[in-house]
Amino acid sequence: MRKNEIYRKLIHLFAIIIPILYYFVVKSQIVAISILLPIALICVVVDAARIENPELRNRFYKVFGAQLRDEEASSLTGASYLLTSSVITIAIFNKEIAFLAISYLVVGDTFAAMFGLQMGKRKIVRTRKTIEGLIGSFLSCAVFGLICYFLFLKKVFAYPDHNPQFAIIMILVGSLVASVTEVTNLHINDNISIPIISGIVMSIIYIFI
Repeated sequence: MRKNEIYRKLIHLFAIIIPILYYFVVKSQIVAISILLPIALICVVVDAARIENPELRNRFYKVFGAQLRDEEASSLTGASYLLTSSVITIAIFNKEIAFLAISYLVVGDTFAAMFGLQMGKRKIVRTRKTIEGLIGSFLSCAVFGLICYFLFLKKVFAYPDHNPQFAIIMILVGSLVASVTEVTNLHINDNISIPIISGIVMSIIYIFI
């Protein structure tokens, strides 16, 4: 189980290609949505068909069974949720915040699992999550966000009416919010809740930059 979860998260990490392609290649919000939305819809339709059709479900499991959790047998897969949340995040937030929010989902969720499975000993009340996983998520998101800031995001906040210190605060608070959301039982798939909630908080801070 632990080996499968780690393998699953390593595959999950490849989803970082979504915010990277959006920010550096596609750039256009409309074009990005036009590309991602059909892919997300196809994934959801395939998931729905797989759930309802035993024969299709068996074929699906032969190919992807090792990457699926038990609860995904009767629900959408993480990929469907991730693609859907990416479309929503790109649609409602500006490019920089959407980039960070989706990246926090991919990076934070992956390292939360890595730290939690390898070192997790202190359980968070009423969850299966651990303090170590929370720390791993926050550190990975914060480091990723700060590296991106100093490499290419800083110039976005370099205008005379922008305070770069607030940009760093936004990145760190967004990292913390994404990490806390990941370990909080909100009865919403965390592939949806992490980018949306962290994006909302960063947007509020962004207003004051």
